[in-house]
Amino acid sequence: MAQEISFTQEQLDEAIQNAKNEWVEKELNPIITERDELLQFKPKDLSDEEKALQTKQQELFDKEIQFELKSAGLEQFAGVVKVTNTDELTTVIESLTGIVNDIKVSLGYIPDNHKQQNEYDTFAQKNDTKGMIATKLSKLFG
Repeated sequence: MAQEISFTQEQLDEAIQNAKNEWVEKELNPIITERDELLQFKPKDLSDEEKALQTKQQELFDKEIQFELKSAGLEQFAGVVKVTNTDELTTVIESLTGIVNDIKVSLGYIPDNHKQQNEYDTFAQKNDTKGMIATKLSKLFG
């Protein structure tokens, strides 16, 4: 019938060790190699001084944004303007200035019944009947 196979503890330990080594070579080592290659792309951790310097630079840039907006008369847009460099800031300020100027023009007074006054109406306002008659006659004969 079936033959019973027995192994010693040493043989079992050796088989387990061989299986473990094979797994390490086939599975674990490629993963470790890939991880090590990817670690070169990991950003380095900043020191406290570098973090403080970045914070100061950001505060200075924020103040520059505030100043530029105020000098252009656009300080109301300070909460809306989000830029990362001065070139973007100048572009945004130019755009906002154009928009604000267009709004000012469109909201300005535009008379709806404005007509150019002719010579006859000018004389009529002054109650100058001779001028009024002369204008009418010059149109007939002129």
